[in-house]
Amino acid sequence: MTTVFKPKRSEVAASVPTTGQLEVGELALNITDGKFYTKTSSNIVKEVGGAGAVTLQGVTNVGATTTNDIILNGADIVFEGNIENAFETSLTVDEPTQDRTIILPNQSGTVAMVDDALALSIVFGG
Repeated sequence: MTTVFKPKRSEVAASVPTTGQLEVGELALNITDGKFYTKTSSNIVKEVGGAGAVTLQGVTNVGATTTNDIILNGADIVFEGNIENAFETSLTVDEPTQDRTIILPNQSGTVAMVDDALALSIVFGG
């Protein structure tokens, strides 16, 4: 006779169990999303396996690299300084009207901005 294994389950898209709904090591399944979850001994609900469990933070923590393009659809790259506070620098893109390429030079230095008088005087001799 076979044993039927039925973890806690939900058919609500994007539903993630709370820490109060799981015991440590217990599994839950979101059938609609096809994702498994478990609760750790640190009282954190984590997704188990699958591509959805991979985060950019997780990949960079282990020093992984990729030869694939990274496509950000409508997202910015936000740089936080060494001190986490209310101030960041965002790298964003105007809506493209055709394919564009920006090539960063193979040298160290500071990127000049449109209203940077010193950079303009160096580039245009003024």
